[in-house]
Amino acid sequence: MQDSVVLKGLLALAALACGLALAAGFFGAEAHPFDSASHFRFQLALVLLVLALLALGLRAWGTLAVSLGFAALGLAFSLPWLLPREARPPAAGQPGYTLLQMNLLYDAPDKAEALRRIGEARPDIVTVQEVTYEWQDLFQNLSESYPFQAYCGLENERDGVAILSRRPFVGEALCQARNGRVTQLVDLNGRTLAVTSLHLDWPWPKHHWKQIDDMGVSLRREGGPSLLGGDFNAAPWSASVRAVADAGGWRIVRGIGPSWLTVRFSQIWPRWLGLPIDQLLVSPEVLVDQVETLARTSSDHLPVLLRFSLLPARPAPTQSVAEPATAAFEGLETRPGAGGA
Repeated sequence: MQDSVVLKGLLALAALACGLALAAGFFGAEAHPFDSASHFRFQLALVLLVLALLALGLRAWGTLAVSLGFAALGLAFSLPWLLPREARPPAAGQPGYTLLQMNLLYDAPDKAEALRRIGEARPDIVTVQEVTYEWQDLFQNLSESYPFQAYCGLENERDGVAILSRRPFVGEALCQARNGRVTQLVDLNGRTLAVTSLHLDWPWPKHHWKQIDDMGVSLRREGGPSLLGGDFNAAPWSASVRAVADAGGWRIVRGIGPSWLTVRFSQIWPRWLGLPIDQLLVSPEVLVDQVETLARTSSDHLPVLLRFSLLPARPAPTQSVAEPATAAFEGLETRPGAGGA
């Protein structure tokens, strides 16, 4: 009898702790430590479901109610982001394009795996993170397929970012190495798409939010379609991802699902228990046709493939021919030589 009381008490404490951690994640915009808890919302909801089953077995009705209530809250605000989205054809009369988002893992033991995945998917554009000089040398071997390449921050040893493209670049790449960001204008059949590759640090207490605050309004591009692919180290429902989306005038793409798993983790547990920390953000002019994760490489991140199309262009206001192609971006550092084949 006494053992049962102790078990019920421990179960109640566990349910309350998980429930409070889950609830705190909804206040991440007000307190950054709370946002760090939000990234585990789905996992906390699953733990609470297990606790609910244990409470049912022990006839701990109060704990059962608390566990189910918090679990329902967590699932309601995480599952819609994780469930696969239905594929749709490109917009009528508009060509379709593809973008591959990959965190490479700077010291991946088999770098050929990532190159094979690019060759299999044959995307128009690739956004990559954790790029090193060694990775750059390997990508130079793809110059026939991807003659347009822009790099930023390689001197940081493991925090470099890059964009590879089959499509021509317009102007110079814009680089914010300290914030793990490179932006490049890409010509898609006469339409100019602003593409960004972004790598954010780990959440609080690391420098995650400082990067976001430093970028601020410089993320926004006025008057044209834009697309961001990156390793956010943050879940799509978090305040930090929302802050980046709001700053850039983007919407967050749903349906990517879990994308980060350590090698050991993937061998023990089902893939869907990973963390959804690789994100795609798109402007209103970009239509998402399909998004999916591809077979893993030697990285601890899964590649994410986006199929998209563009809304028909609106008539543009008259613009001086002397205005530089990169004038649409303000507050960024332009680094000579950042773009190149």
